[in-house]
Amino acid sequence: MDLKVIEQKQLVERYLVGRLSPPEAKFFEKMVRESPDLAERMGLPETLKRTMRLLDETGTEWREQTPRIWHRWWFGAAIGAVAVICLILAISQWSGKRAALEHLDKVQSEALRGLLLPPTRTVPMPLAVARPNETPHTYPIGNRAQPTLADLALDVSFVNDDLYRVTIKRDDGTLWARFDNQIRDSNKTLRLGVNSAAFSAGTYEVTIEGLDRHGGSFPAGHLRLRVDAF
Repeated sequence: MDLKVIEQKQLVERYLVGRLSPPEAKFFEKMVRESPDLAERMGLPETLKRTMRLLDETGTEWREQTPRIWHRWWFGAAIGAVAVICLILAISQWSGKRAALEHLDKVQSEALRGLLLPPTRTVPMPLAVARPNETPHTYPIGNRAQPTLADLALDVSFVNDDLYRVTIKRDDGTLWARFDNQIRDSNKTLRLGVNSAAFSAGTYEVTIEGLDRHGGSFPAGHLRLRVDAF
């Protein structure tokens, strides 16, 4: 193929802008490789420069471009990871809302019925009170699952005073209740009514103090109570 035919068919320009068919482009490249002097004679370097300048002037991007971030392999993986995290957070939030609603329903139902469960039975309990220097006996008064109204009759006949203070503490020292200015009845017993649902499961120390007319107190006796969970 001579230069005149190459110029007539504008092979160089068509090759540079990608308008040759695959067979024509393959033949043209083979011809240039086998005849380097032919490339010089047909002005391939100058044509290349002129074509690149023309592409620049028309705004056509011909240089190799850096791949866009969304074309990179790790971008899709990152998007997938974010989607999984969002899904987990959504599930957690939904579970948290469900638990909160269930707790709210429970609190509302407890508010309607009161903080304490009503006793299912009333049991009179005459209890012996140990003197301050004696080891007290432990008395079960009921459980929390089926609360009992324990009608306690504390025998303090061995004490001369009529006015008392009764303090109930859990074994860990937590103050649970205190009854001031309690008067014993004609049978020389202190009467106290307690709901077993008012106590957490455990053992409690009941301390009885006598009160004099001047506001002073002295140990009068003690006993222990036990509340079961079931």
